[in-house]
Amino acid sequence: MWVVSKRKFDVNRLRFLLENSFSTKLIKIALQTDETGKTHLETLLDSYGGNKRMSPAIRIKLYPIIKVLDIIRRSFGRDMEAFKKDLKDPVIRKIALNSFNSLLTYGLSTPQNFYMPLMVVWNFTNNCNLRCKHCYQNAGPGGEKRDELTTEEKMRVVDELHKSNVVTIYFSGGEPLFAPDFFDVAEYAKKKGFYLSVATNGTLLTEKNVKRIKDIGFGYIAASLDASTPEKHDAFRGVPGMWERTYEGIKRLIKAGVTTCIQFTLAKENFDELPKMLDLREKLGAYKLIVYNYIPVGKAGFENDPTPEQKEEALRIMYEELNAGYHVVASTAPQLGRYCKERNADSVVIAHYADVKGKELSTIADIVGGCGAGRVYCAVQPDGLVTPCVYMPHLVAGNLRKQSFKEIWQESPLMVYLRDKSELKEACNSCEYNAVCGGCRARAYEYTGDLMGPDPGCTKNKDVYYSLIEELKEAGKEKRKAVAGVK
Repeated sequence: MWVVSKRKFDVNRLRFLLENSFSTKLIKIALQTDETGKTHLETLLDSYGGNKRMSPAIRIKLYPIIKVLDIIRRSFGRDMEAFKKDLKDPVIRKIALNSFNSLLTYGLSTPQNFYMPLMVVWNFTNNCNLRCKHCYQNAGPGGEKRDELTTEEKMRVVDELHKSNVVTIYFSGGEPLFAPDFFDVAEYAKKKGFYLSVATNGTLLTEKNVKRIKDIGFGYIAASLDASTPEKHDAFRGVPGMWERTYEGIKRLIKAGVTTCIQFTLAKENFDELPKMLDLREKLGAYKLIVYNYIPVGKAGFENDPTPEQKEEALRIMYEELNAGYHVVASTAPQLGRYCKERNADSVVIAHYADVKGKELSTIADIVGGCGAGRVYCAVQPDGLVTPCVYMPHLVAGNLRKQSFKEIWQESPLMVYLRDKSELKEACNSCEYNAVCGGCRARAYEYTGDLMGPDPGCTKNKDVYYSLIEELKEAGKEKRKAVAGVK
């Protein structure tokens, strides 16, 4: 694991280094390709890693980048041999290529817009063995009949994402392990150099499936438990006996040495379970508890969405875990980054991806940013449609059966619109923490019908929440259908 030195990280200094004509020219040279189709940056990484010699002429031109690599190595406390090994990792290479292209296209910004998404969440199937109250996907038994991609088409999707230098595929659903071709497609993606993870309900984590997961080499598995004991979880998930199956599946993963997270959707009916779930994570020895943002979309009703005050209390509980130095909790609620910043915390959340230790590195969180819909990540639906977020299933940016992934990501008016944070409405627009948070765009849309509207899940917008909630409870799904008019 990389440990960052206490060298001060200054975004203004970084901007000075990267946003000048010399640096821009250097980045352009680094991204030029040779006769084999490889970029000079890739050849440089090969050379720096000791795998291949590059021509003296190109080496001289890219000498400043070589120096930058050495600064990065020393900043993260890596010796030369360890760093050479890092540079052979295809995930690191994809991050490097993506970052250089992002800087060339958008410059350095807070939050950063990305040339290609760092992560794609792939709702692999609509089929599922559970009937969860909060399912954004409206998944369930027989869901695979909704014109899902064939195995051949899924392999082509992997090729498209690989060609686009997407770093991570996060398989979700429905229940991805329910799909007969899931492991074949995942194994193919792993050979292409993707970082792979899976969101599963955990009920299919048999000995056989856990062995396959271990053999393929997934980065981590996130299994769902929505309560610390069976009764509340099974009621939430719609099928009795599922808590026990998931609990045993998590234990199998941990025993097999697979990095395992517990995913927990915080709703009104299980709000009191958050501290208990943190204790359960510790008892089981899971890597992290990922606290999911409840979004009233799909099967999820407005009546079960926690109030802004409840969400703020949940942020307090998670913040105390983070600030104690445990680094065992993450959240898809972008407000957690804001909460940490407000308290000048020693640990700062980088969206829901990670947390960094040390105030001098907190600017990294501003660069990566909070809500990443259409900016850092997007979703691929079971039928090949692309949406900015899994919680925006009706907002279609494109169709992989008809378009390239690059075309959809870079040219869709919907994606382009989401990247312009100047369009945010109050109080998100003027909030001093809008770079690290920006509010959840999916929740804003479901409540207000405006992608750039205020996120009613934040206490700064609680007046919006209380002015809308009763009306939305009564209107329910009809209101949601009217709001979801974008096809």
